[in-house]
Amino acid sequence: MADHTFRLTNTPLGTVLVKFYQIEPYSDEAFTQAKAREFLQTTVGSGNAWSLALYQGRIDTNTVLPEAIAQLHARCPECTAVRIEQAAG
Repeated sequence: MADHTFRLTNTPLGTVLVKFYQIEPYSDEAFTQAKAREFLQTTVGSGNAWSLALYQGRIDTNTVLPEAIAQLHARCPECTAVRIEQAAG
């Protein structure tokens, strides 16, 4: 599961969910495993949806809403990865 989840409203992209993960040491494989666990816990048998990511990966290479994401990242500086997705509904 994400270590921190935020909902941003009224962005140029509409409402987005921003999920921060603390992956130490960071690797693409470790991040993929964390997302897969969250996907299974969130969706299987629950009826919940899993939105397509607008961005997912290292925080320092994010190009989606970079200023807003940087401000949120200040609340959880230990996190190393982020997933940004369009909010359902």
